[in-house]
Amino acid sequence: MRHTRLMGPTKQPGRHRMKNVKGKLTYRREGVVMTLNFDLIDQAENDDLVIAPTTGATVPGERWTVTVTPRTTVTLLAAELRVPVPVPPYSRIFVNGYQTWTESRELGPRDRIPSLNRLARSRCSMYGDYEFVTNPGFPGRFHGWTYGYVRTKSDLLTLFGSLAEQTGFTLVTVAASAGRVTLQKECGGVTPASPYVLYDVYVGTGTDRETFGCYFDLLGLRPLRTPPLTGWTSWYNYYTGITQEIIQHNLDALGEHKVPLDVFQIDDGWQHAVGDWLTANAKFPDGMGTMADAIHRRGYKAGLWVTPFIAEERSDLLRNHPDWFLTDDHGKPVKAGYNPSWSGFFYSLDVANPTVRSYLRDVFDLILHAWHFDLVKLDFLYAACRKAPEGKTRGQVMSESMQFLRDIIGDNLILGCGVPLGPAFGQVDFCRIGGDVALKWEDRLLSTIHYRERVSTVCALRNAIGRRHLNGMAFWNDPDVTILRDTGNSLTEAQRRTLFLVNQAMGGLVFTSDDISSYTDAQLRQYLSQFPFSAKAALEARPFGEAWRLTLSAENATYVVAANLGSRPATIDLDPGIYYCNGRLVDGQESLQLLPFDSTCLRKANGDNIELLGTTTHLFPGLDIAHFECHETSIELRRFDTAQLEGEALIGIPDTSARWTVNGEAVAPERQGIHTVLRVPMARVARPVDSGILLRAASRDKEV
Repeated sequence: MRHTRLMGPTKQPGRHRMKNVKGKLTYRREGVVMTLNFDLIDQAENDDLVIAPTTGATVPGERWTVTVTPRTTVTLLAAELRVPVPVPPYSRIFVNGYQTWTESRELGPRDRIPSLNRLARSRCSMYGDYEFVTNPGFPGRFHGWTYGYVRTKSDLLTLFGSLAEQTGFTLVTVAASAGRVTLQKECGGVTPASPYVLYDVYVGTGTDRETFGCYFDLLGLRPLRTPPLTGWTSWYNYYTGITQEIIQHNLDALGEHKVPLDVFQIDDGWQHAVGDWLTANAKFPDGMGTMADAIHRRGYKAGLWVTPFIAEERSDLLRNHPDWFLTDDHGKPVKAGYNPSWSGFFYSLDVANPTVRSYLRDVFDLILHAWHFDLVKLDFLYAACRKAPEGKTRGQVMSESMQFLRDIIGDNLILGCGVPLGPAFGQVDFCRIGGDVALKWEDRLLSTIHYRERVSTVCALRNAIGRRHLNGMAFWNDPDVTILRDTGNSLTEAQRRTLFLVNQAMGGLVFTSDDISSYTDAQLRQYLSQFPFSAKAALEARPFGEAWRLTLSAENATYVVAANLGSRPATIDLDPGIYYCNGRLVDGQESLQLLPFDSTCLRKANGDNIELLGTTTHLFPGLDIAHFECHETSIELRRFDTAQLEGEALIGIPDTSARWTVNGEAVAPERQGIHTVLRVPMARVARPVDSGILLRAASRDKEV
């Protein structure tokens, strides 16, 4: 059951905190700029407007609402709420980046967010918030969007979360040395004619599970309609060089190995040009409907990449319909980015234009109902709000655009990418939560210029950890692909192993682009060790320098993923207990020693007299076991039908004196240190008759 306001209370600052919150609204009346200060206790008013605060208790925390009622015609310009928050030197601060690709991770009070290099602005500034947020780049000064938190203990944080991004984005800034969080509401240009909700925010102090559980409960998002999925995508091996033959080859390779994937996705490279979506290019002579049919025959859902809100320089769409695009103050199309793999700059469509909406309806009607694709990956979505029309905010435009996409796509699956996350909450089934994985660990050039949306494997992993709270709550997280192949990339074996493990731990949609027919036996075994793929709930993420100890729950078991993202060896402490790792038992009093970039996964014993300790046949030991039951000294064991590998299971028992059987066959006990165990070959473990036994939670009613 998901943790909500019905939980037992956590001690809250409550009214004391609200009493110290100070607000300021800046507005214009008849050409004169005015300000009105307010707080969360009493109503503030003047001849122009009334500001009325409303506060309500939640468990844990409070909900703050601030409503503006005009008495005459006014235009809002800016609003801020200043909240005192202790930020001791050992704190960790999380600020959520502007969109999917923006770096988002916990920082220390002495860290900083460097400013983008001026020389990079002409090519990079369009992707983030560089053009409309002043970033001082000072230590202890941070900014993010929609939600953020200050963690003062490993298990205690204060979360600030906007409940109303549909009216305007909420900028969350932290001044560590001043001990202050400021919530700035985007409202510039809004002329309210009736009571206008300026702020609707949740503020709560508690554990990760308590605070994020309450936040998502208050958001009231629709339940997730799909379980977590695995898939194959063409991008990270072939990029725009895909052909019908390449797609068919990879589809056949997966089918011949009977890989139980869910989705097979065709990415960028099938279209004539970005923006021209109604026909495939010459590399797909049989058409996209034929490709979707081939995917379905292999038993997979068919996915297709589309960028609905942009078109590139050489597209017919831009050439024939320049009036469909947003324009700047000089009447030129608004640039949304630059991509040398296309034709240079690409531009933002005006999603409010009825003709543009009609075109997009035709595009998705073709893709979903004529070609019969099941999932669409919608990329570069931030472009919709590159420029807001007079009287609207960026957040309002982005939210309306996401609602429009959901309306026209209906019940088909959406993977959102390159999107501000708040407007995507509840609108997409899956969402990328980090930048693209690179074919190397880090891009030193892009890192040096402080480009926060860069293609970077280590940044993608940090985001997967940093945004873990969203997985299974706002949508299923897509941490981006895993890479196991040793060709066409410069990742080390340890880096590839860590990318595979962390993405599996933190993700609800996990893709690869590898040609599995080129795998070695060891690589194929590693790849197949993910099946069956299961939802995992992140319970805790504790840093040890550049390394992390991630605690997860899945199928009533507790797992610890130890991952070193740094270039130096790392030591990670375990909590007390007994753990299973790679066929052996580990005492929690031991520390884990990790080489640079390396990782491992442990299953924690729950202390039962007789219990499944783990298996050597799954990345998360034991997740391939569907049924474990014991009657005195007789044990029944069954595997999921999607389990792929041969190996053994390890079962803990109380003593060696009894005669033990597993699935009716005698198994001799053995000692491992001070523990007595049974080693059971998987050849003795039957698979369930019912292939539908693996039922995964497709709702938010789970732990954060």
